[in-house]
Amino acid sequence: MNNIYSKPLVLLLTLLVSFSFLSAQNRSAVKRESLKVLFVGGSADISPYGSNKPTPEEKEASVQKRMKSFENLLKTYFSDVTSLKNRDFTEEIANGYDVIILDGVPPERVPLYTEKDDKGNYTVYKNAGFLSGDYNKPTLTIADISDRVGRRIGLKLDWYCLCLDAHAYNIDKSHSIFKGPFKVNLTMEELPTPKDALSFQKYYKEIIPPTQQMWRVQTQGYMTSPDFRVGMVCRPWGFTDSPDNEVISGGVSLKSPDAIAIGRHGNFFHWGFAASPDYMTDEAKVVFANAVHYTAKLKGEKVIARKYDDRKSTRNEMFFVYSRSPKDSALMSEELPYLYMDKGSRAGLKVDEDAKSLGVATNNHLILDKAISMLEKGESADVAQRVLDRYTLVTFCSPKGYRDWYEKHKADLFFTESGGFYFLVNPKSKSNSTTDKSNSATDKSQPIYGNDYSLMQIERAARGIKVGETDNLNPVNAAITLVRLDNGEIAAVVRVKIEDGFHIYAKVSEREPYIETVADFVAPEGHKPYGERNTPASVKYGENGTFIYEGEFIFFQKFVGKGTGEFKFKFAYQCCDDQVCMPPVEKELCQSLM
Repeated sequence: MNNIYSKPLVLLLTLLVSFSFLSAQNRSAVKRESLKVLFVGGSADISPYGSNKPTPEEKEASVQKRMKSFENLLKTYFSDVTSLKNRDFTEEIANGYDVIILDGVPPERVPLYTEKDDKGNYTVYKNAGFLSGDYNKPTLTIADISDRVGRRIGLKLDWYCLCLDAHAYNIDKSHSIFKGPFKVNLTMEELPTPKDALSFQKYYKEIIPPTQQMWRVQTQGYMTSPDFRVGMVCRPWGFTDSPDNEVISGGVSLKSPDAIAIGRHGNFFHWGFAASPDYMTDEAKVVFANAVHYTAKLKGEKVIARKYDDRKSTRNEMFFVYSRSPKDSALMSEELPYLYMDKGSRAGLKVDEDAKSLGVATNNHLILDKAISMLEKGESADVAQRVLDRYTLVTFCSPKGYRDWYEKHKADLFFTESGGFYFLVNPKSKSNSTTDKSNSATDKSQPIYGNDYSLMQIERAARGIKVGETDNLNPVNAAITLVRLDNGEIAAVVRVKIEDGFHIYAKVSEREPYIETVADFVAPEGHKPYGERNTPASVKYGENGTFIYEGEFIFFQKFVGKGTGEFKFKFAYQCCDDQVCMPPVEKELCQSLM
């Protein structure tokens, strides 16, 4: 027996050793890029939704194997690679790396939040959140991790369908991930267009071809291996209606041919295919490495348009639904220019009768100009204010504020439907490289005013706070409210009103005896502050460096945490006019979170 098998066995071993040697040579021949890469694992190659659910032990073994597979691939192409489990990831750790790869969900940052009506139906359902809205590290997310970490912070990388298989098509082959720095030649095949994609033909004017040029990304997929991990495609409608997005590739799925398998939103890169390198084609491994390199270049990029509710339709999405009926199609064509996002309805879109009465489409920035002119002339101020509130994130107390903001940014405004039917400002413009609305006594730089969804929620909530009357004997009054922000944070907001002719002190010079204002928020157990308390705009008082607060303004502080309890605002100040100063006052305002 030994004589029969000895020669073939020796030959086989020789071939294996030679192959291993050549593979090692090929790996060593790759010029690694000097990047610090952090891989965050936690997902398995086994689908958690398959018919044969893995045991905890099987899942953990698959997770470890998958992490090692990614680590080996990344070390082939990059000089500094670290891997850790998702439970150990923090945003602070991310600061030490050039690019982050999320293949697992980080620890929960904000909890699931729901509200129900009297019949027990959900009226609000907000998923748990795992990253802050300020997170700006270049990050590549794999498959459904894109949706799970992105949903609460408003990424367009949403869960259109967890149904992406093994092939890519509708590929932008000019994109840099297919060019370098690591060379790759895509092997394209002419294959039948998926039947599910062809079923969407009724929604499109363009003919969907019966075959497509396709590129194989994975050696396995869930359609042929039912328990294999499934990839995710994102909704195409409105995906590119803001300058922070790009579509790179579609893929074989159960959805429309323009469903997004590979794309980007701000500093987040979506790699929708689910396979680890153990199940990637050789070409896909190189493209993945190029995608990591490209993601590192997203340093400084930010998410601009926020998609906080993927169930709200865009104009095109709604038109596709109604285009099947000639009658409905004609009606939609007539009403289409005046649609807006109605946050109270399930469908999401309805006709804006205000816009229709003005005769200006809701996505035409001239509707803002018209509304501001109405405020300036005192004509139908209620209609004008509704229009400005509905289509911008800004809040001003005078027509001049709106006019100045509009004239400064009108050339750089863009309209995002997937981002909530708002006009936002393109920060990539040279004219928007600095702040346009100071928020502190020292006039330090702030982000562009008009692009902050959370600040809009806070300012609109503050506008609704009812503050008691003031007079010469009681010149200062204040009231508090709590706001549950779309990103899951809680904002405690205090509106302060000061009688005309009086002021309190924002900052006091060492050479003057006035008492500086104290404004501190205290959270209940289970909550902690996130970021700094805001500093309201103040006015210079005298020549010694003292600044004062006058009129009406707000203090706010954001918090993250779980549970209920009472938020407190400790307010201490000295109020003066030009003649006399009153004795110092200390107040405590409270508001309970239910």
